[in-house]
Amino acid sequence: MNCPAAKAVLEEAFAEGEVIVKTVDLQEMDPDLEFRLLEEQVFIASTPSIIMENDGSLKMLYSGTIPTIDGIRKDVGVE
Repeated sequence: MNCPAAKAVLEEAFAEGEVIVKTVDLQEMDPDLEFRLLEEQVFIASTPSIIMENDGSLKMLYSGTIPTIDGIRKDVGVE
């Protein structure tokens, strides 16, 4: 994630550790992750791109927009 604003939102939204947040540099992406994204047809076209992994599946939550703290918590299912 190369968007400081989105990174700050995620850090604040999940500061209590309910969700594990990983930042991936697209220039240095693990080939296995790149394959998974292609396999599951998750395409990163803009920043920020926020992808959630749940039960082994990947889902694009946000692409090109910065979420709100409450919005991302709701989307992930954290109250």
